[in-house]
Amino acid sequence: MAITAQIISDDRSSERFRAGLNATLRDQVTRPHDVMIDDLSLTGFRLSGGPALEPGNEASIGFAGIGVHQARVTRQDGSIYGFEFVTPITQEMLTRALTAGPVAPIAFPTATGLSLLDHVPEPHVEPYSGRTKMIVATVAAAAGWAVAAGLYFALT
Repeated sequence: MAITAQIISDDRSSERFRAGLNATLRDQVTRPHDVMIDDLSLTGFRLSGGPALEPGNEASIGFAGIGVHQARVTRQDGSIYGFEFVTPITQEMLTRALTAGPVAPIAFPTATGLSLLDHVPEPHVEPYSGRTKMIVATVAAAAGWAVAAGLYFALT
């Protein structure tokens, strides 16, 4: 009994690095999806999560260190996808992405223990719609003309 072995080419032209980076994937209709970059290389990445995509679909990926880049799905296994960058990233971008720490929220200065945002006034909400304003303006104008016409005829 013979067992046939198949040699499968793993044609990756650059070394992969474990990343564990949070990123935002935007599909073809530009909806944002939070994803996790599992590994990253100069030519592509592997991610988990995100929308349902098929090999050949294009999307843009944005994360700390390299900004936003176009990528194409090369393989899919459940909710894990392999992507290749349309234009490979540089070694400098790869290094920045792998060494970028988590993005910290903005620390607003405080005065007497309260955040500056605690003193921001509520936004103004217009109480009347545009249609209501138009009706009021029309009625006011007609009433003004009626008063003027009444005075004219009363004095003549």
